[in-house]
Amino acid sequence: MLEQYIRFQIEKKIFPGISILAASGGKILYDRHFGLKAVWPKPQPLPAGTLYDLASLTKPLVSAFLAVYLIEKKQLRLDDEVRRFFPACTLTVTLEQLLTHSAGFKPWHPFYLYRPLDDLSQIAALHGIARPGAQVSYSDIGYILLRRLLEKVSGSGFRELAQAVIIDRLKLRDTFLLVPAEKKPRCAPTEIGNCYEMDMCTVEHEAAAACFPWRRELISGEVHDANSFYSGGSAGNAGLFSCSRDLFKISLEFFPETATLLKRESIALFWQNRTPWDRQQRSIGFLMNRSPQSSGGRALAAGAIGHNGFTGTSLWLEAEKQRIWILLTNRVHPRVKKINFNALRRKLHRLLKDELNLT
Repeated sequence: MLEQYIRFQIEKKIFPGISILAASGGKILYDRHFGLKAVWPKPQPLPAGTLYDLASLTKPLVSAFLAVYLIEKKQLRLDDEVRRFFPACTLTVTLEQLLTHSAGFKPWHPFYLYRPLDDLSQIAALHGIARPGAQVSYSDIGYILLRRLLEKVSGSGFRELAQAVIIDRLKLRDTFLLVPAEKKPRCAPTEIGNCYEMDMCTVEHEAAAACFPWRRELISGEVHDANSFYSGGSAGNAGLFSCSRDLFKISLEFFPETATLLKRESIALFWQNRTPWDRQQRSIGFLMNRSPQSSGGRALAAGAIGHNGFTGTSLWLEAEKQRIWILLTNRVHPRVKKINFNALRRKLHRLLKDELNLT
């Protein structure tokens, strides 16, 4: 049933191909690749080790992880206000509110249309959807600000910090925040140009968008998200590239039984529901599966944690049996399609669990 369902989605051109990895207790149970890596300008096979633009998986796997690392090093506290580190900034939001999407920011803003990029004054002006801590509203802006905060506190660039704390220590050979030229042919391409974001900009930013030098070529080996691309190739909200095997290794760092980089009490932050007062239940960096909009589905435990990436990626983790569910696609290739991709993810989790005879 699983393979039949996947083949049907590929035939309908929902995505060119998909890489699926499932693991339990630190052991890989399923690791397969279906379909194509690319369909334009010509079909390309999808081999093992294909690098995907993980999009917003960057938020929990890099940005939130680095924040918890700095908390463990006593360089940050969850109740620290942003203005402690940026005195000229008027924002009263806390680190925890940034990490749980409860800071009150609007969901998105095209910083790249204006200069300087992600300027703090621009960010402060975008605040106001809700009072900080009053509601959960998913926002790229909070994580773009988080990157600035991580760099300020650590004294290192975002990529350099991630390289030293995560990538080098885990010996990840196929994980990048800026893909080297020689690795780009291994990447699954995304959209032809930034048409989707260009259309979004015409709603509120028509004048600035009209004269902006948009990417028109096939995006491959470079981050799809334009805020990240024009911030040097990676940012706090997006920019991470990896393959299913490396993503499995990173995932092990979120279980106390297999973690090597953080202490048990630090790892607990990723599993604790920090927004029980909102329908959108969030831990540090992750969405809880008990949330109505979760892509985990009923096949996974209510306490599972996970995250989606706009490009078509997702990761879900279950604590009790240390289960890992990785779905990687480039569903935005060659164009972004308007479909309910979360419903598809939920069905894939159910079919995969049945395929593996897991309870």
